[in-house]
Amino acid sequence: MKQHPTAQTRDPRFQALFEEPGGGGAPVIIRGVDIRKEYRMGAQVTQALRGATLEVYRGEYLSIMGPSGSGKSTLFNAIGALAKPTSGRVYIDQVDIAQLDAEELAWLRCRKIGYVFQTYNLIQVMTCLENVTLPMAFVGLNGEEAREKGIKILRMVGLEHRILHKPAELSGGQQQRVAIARALANSPDIILADEPTANLDQSTGQEIIDLFKQLQKTLGATIISATHDLKMLKASDRILWIEDGAIVKAARPEEIDFNTDEFGH
Repeated sequence: MKQHPTAQTRDPRFQALFEEPGGGGAPVIIRGVDIRKEYRMGAQVTQALRGATLEVYRGEYLSIMGPSGSGKSTLFNAIGALAKPTSGRVYIDQVDIAQLDAEELAWLRCRKIGYVFQTYNLIQVMTCLENVTLPMAFVGLNGEEAREKGIKILRMVGLEHRILHKPAELSGGQQQRVAIARALANSPDIILADEPTANLDQSTGQEIIDLFKQLQKTLGATIISATHDLKMLKASDRILWIEDGAIVKAARPEEIDFNTDEFGH
């Protein structure tokens, strides 16, 4: 079992984070407890999160939905270790990530979580293959081994014929596929996708949703998506609604009447 260089010196409770990806473990992979987030500007205080509590199960496809300003993105960033809550706790594989130092947090973000951004965030001067293999360098995978793995991942997302193309030479849907492939570069247990179909037409958006379902099934990945896309909500295992900084409802798609205007309430 490969470990982070400092893992052996830490409390044994941290051990689960440093196991090889896909190593199983507790059925709950992410747990948030009373997460609160405040933003201060002078005397003005904005409560972005007001005690959000949730559990994300290993291997599930979870969608987070909420109106603009509801705290959806703040919650998304907190459970993805991109932002530190003002109070409350976020546990990944039963480890309180607030107890990790900067080096360990960087390791966590690089190896445990793959991020898919709404605006793709691809490096324009790099080819598809170079974009996908770049994160591998941070875990010590270089050269031919990284190239072979990158090609395999691009083949998995249907872009083996585009490996030497640059982002400007691709459609929006193809760029999103590259972004997904990059998220898979270091075999993460968790994929966080922020509005992954927002910039795509209906047909291409459905292709991306189908791809996520395929990855969930074949890789056993836990997928968490912040979305307003009705198609993505229907494809999810569970849906969480957040309003005014609090989670107000959790439901499975079959429990919801998507034909009404009130399915989010």
